[in-house]
Amino acid sequence: MIRHTIFIGLFLIIMLIVYPVYPMDAYDVAPPDEPGPYHIGFYRVSYDVSPYGHYQAAIRYPAKKEGLLAPYDPSGAPFPGIVVGNGFAGSDWNIKWICRHLTSHGYITICFTPPDNKLGDTTQWAYGFQGGIDKLKSQNGCVFSPIRGLLDTTVFGAIGLSMGGAGCIEATGSQGSEIDTVVTLAPARSDCTLSAAKNITVPIQFQVGNDDGMVPPERVLSYYLNFTGYEMVKEYLSITGGNHIGFIDEFYARIAKWIGLDNPHTIEFEEQHRVSSKYFTSWFHYHLLDRTEYFTYIFGDEAMNDLHSGTLSDLRYYIP
Repeated sequence: MIRHTIFIGLFLIIMLIVYPVYPMDAYDVAPPDEPGPYHIGFYRVSYDVSPYGHYQAAIRYPAKKEGLLAPYDPSGAPFPGIVVGNGFAGSDWNIKWICRHLTSHGYITICFTPPDNKLGDTTQWAYGFQGGIDKLKSQNGCVFSPIRGLLDTTVFGAIGLSMGGAGCIEATGSQGSEIDTVVTLAPARSDCTLSAAKNITVPIQFQVGNDDGMVPPERVLSYYLNFTGYEMVKEYLSITGGNHIGFIDEFYARIAKWIGLDNPHTIEFEEQHRVSSKYFTSWFHYHLLDRTEYFTYIFGDEAMNDLHSGTLSDLRYYIP
């Protein structure tokens, strides 16, 4: 009996060494507000969309090391594609932090600059999102492309700021859209975006800073309440102390602050990035990758903790 007990004990110890048991949160869930496990390779591309013309863009992909045309990392491939768009007078090079964060978590991103980034036409941005998806697919099939065969061509996401957020909405609500889920950061408004919003049937998340002086929170909330239906999953969140310029790269946000382009913010730009990335990364993980363990960050206890602690000033969601 004693020998039997000793044998079972030794067997259990060996099994724990060979097959260790890890808590789910510690092992399987990469914190969405921290950089992911991948290095980032990148290269420049362009594409034309009639009638607007020439879009400049940067593609970033999971790589084995950092840098231009770095060797890709195939572990985890194929990777979903996400199109990223900046706002009025902005360019792809001053919203890099979003692309880098998402790529580090296992997405291939393409971030575009429209032909005329001072044109107040949201459709120009909408065409940029549609053209961005086409460009990713063509690059995936190109013999000499750095992302050849890496892209999951069955699912696509989109995320945009301000005019880019409006274009995101318009592109997603357009007939034949290939966007499977969308995140909008302080989206602008136009007749086209309000009309398109009513046609959206895929999951959509709205983010805004509660000190935004360019796109007030109540205007973003009206998208959630009045211009999107109840046929899809949707979420609205307001970041306490965040503002509009806080969604761009910190260097450019500080320049915009010095010029006085926005209301003052009461949290650091780095903190606004952290909170925003926590929600948009979890959103894409949950809806593009079916990673149900990220539910807590957008709908569950983690999200409620942010609301109750004051990290968020408002949080609303609807799940049909």
